[in-house]
Amino acid sequence: MKQFLSLAVAAAVAAGPMAAPAVSFAQDHSSYRSWDDYCHAKKKQGQRNGAVLGAIAGAVIGSNVAGHGNKTTGTVVGAAGGAAVGSNVGRDMAKAKCDSSGAYWDRGDTYDYRDRDYYHGGGRHADKWYERRGCRWSRDYENRPVRVCPDRHGHYRVAD
Repeated sequence: MKQFLSLAVAAAVAAGPMAAPAVSFAQDHSSYRSWDDYCHAKKKQGQRNGAVLGAIAGAVIGSNVAGHGNKTTGTVVGAAGGAAVGSNVGRDMAKAKCDSSGAYWDRGDTYDYRDRDYYHGGGRHADKWYERRGCRWSRDYENRPVRVCPDRHGHYRVAD
């Protein structure tokens, strides 16, 4: 029964990075000078979170898989392997909102251009210009409303 429980715990820990990839570590959003900084920070955050969760899962699994008398070695090897895999998975998952052109939003992350909770006047162009291009609103990394317009791939990017 004890071994079954250990395996169940190991499976739950191993599934953790997939079920909840966004472990939150405190971060100071004011340090972002640009959207490139934001994307770089998100990638590094995902990589760090993945490495931590992967190391924990790998240590538990390695300890449970190792033969009697080899638990320490199994734990260390499992933690190292889990950290490496988790780091790559976390980094790749963080790319979901950043690409070589910078940060972007999916339509589901945006709000109608005339949504009263987000809309505010101003901008480089008249409202009709933004509306004709299918622009919408979203929240930036400091949780402020930001005007975003679709690119040719359907990603919404910060409008000028």
